[in-house]
Amino acid sequence: MDPINLLESRIENLEIQIFGDKLPTTNTKNVTSLLLETHAMITSALSCREVISSMLHHLSIINEYLDPNLGVDELEAEAKRYHLLQLYSELKDTVQKIGTLESLLPFIDSENIAKVTELSGNIEQLAVGNMNIYSECQEVTQNVLKSLRNYNEIISTIKILFADLDTEVSLLENSLITEE
Repeated sequence: MDPINLLESRIENLEIQIFGDKLPTTNTKNVTSLLLETHAMITSALSCREVISSMLHHLSIINEYLDPNLGVDELEAEAKRYHLLQLYSELKDTVQKIGTLESLLPFIDSENIAKVTELSGNIEQLAVGNMNIYSECQEVTQNVLKSLRNYNEIISTIKILFADLDTEVSLLENSLITEE
């Protein structure tokens, strides 16, 4: 079916829906013929006006540039292929992630996951509590390490003192043996 005839039949159907069976008798020409006559009149009126016709020509060029589909066909098949090859690893990872997500769907739809939003406040409080406990554990660990270092220093000092005492006792015994 010709597009003009299709448009004309749609307009007639709309007129019937709006006016019913009683169509206005004042306008006996159909809309498409009126539009064609209007276009012919505008074209003939603008034929003498070069500035306006060039502006309308440039306006149509501007409308072409504003068309969001402009340039879609300009990409060649090789450029599209190259672009897809560049995205291949990302697409492969995305497909794997979708597969993993689909295998996890039964778990995602469980009641426990549905309650996460309700219990998010409790989760935040527990996380803050765990952070406080962690910082306290870090502090206790530092204190224990400091105490162990002090203990090692004391033990080293005691070893040195016992070694000195042993040498002194040995010297004293040797001097007593030599006096006898």
